[in-house]
Amino acid sequence: MSKINVSVDCVIFGFDTDLSLKVLLITKKENPKSFSIFRTKKLTALPGDLIKTNEELNPAATRILKSLTSIDKIYLKQFAVFSDPMRVKHPKDQAWLKSFRKHPEERVITVGYISLVDIQKFNPKASYFADEVLWTSIEEIPELTFDHNQIIEEALKFLRKELNHKMSSILLPKNFTMPQLQKLHEDILDKKIDKRNFRKQILREGIVFKTTYVNKTGRKGKPAVFYQFCDENEF
Repeated sequence: MSKINVSVDCVIFGFDTDLSLKVLLITKKENPKSFSIFRTKKLTALPGDLIKTNEELNPAATRILKSLTSIDKIYLKQFAVFSDPMRVKHPKDQAWLKSFRKHPEERVITVGYISLVDIQKFNPKASYFADEVLWTSIEEIPELTFDHNQIIEEALKFLRKELNHKMSSILLPKNFTMPQLQKLHEDILDKKIDKRNFRKQILREGIVFKTTYVNKTGRKGKPAVFYQFCDENEF
């Protein structure tokens, strides 16, 4: 009877200064003994790996993320389980698995974890079997290994459903402009939002306050005023 493995895949979202919602991806290292496809084309994926036989899921997610990206001490939350029996059976995925695992044909069920980070506070570095780590705009995500494109889509659906001001405050820097906050919501919700109505709603809810600081490095014209979120206990 074929063994069933359990893995963890981490979807880490961040919002960069170029006003773009991004996800953290890795490229996988080549195996010198593998056939030529891996010397001409890198495989891009979410940070993920198998859990150990003596591990619980949450500690495994923390270990795996740190081992591949050097990111540690961030909040990770389970959002979905992916159990399609064919999820690792694509020829290109099997070819890569054969170069690293003894039994690449074995079934793998993965638990998806989601996290939100302030990109400016983290400096991911590739390690283990990751060759590179890269922040990629959700609008420019390439074809990924296994079913990782689907996993990101499900993570976005979860984020849209659960989106609140606490989540926004994690993704944005301490001082942010109203256009930055609006663009963050537009990227997550995947729709355009009326500027005037958005501003009115945010100010009416009383979860942000205007600071005395202005953004002098933005577009030409009147400098944008910086806002901050109120204490998280207030919303």
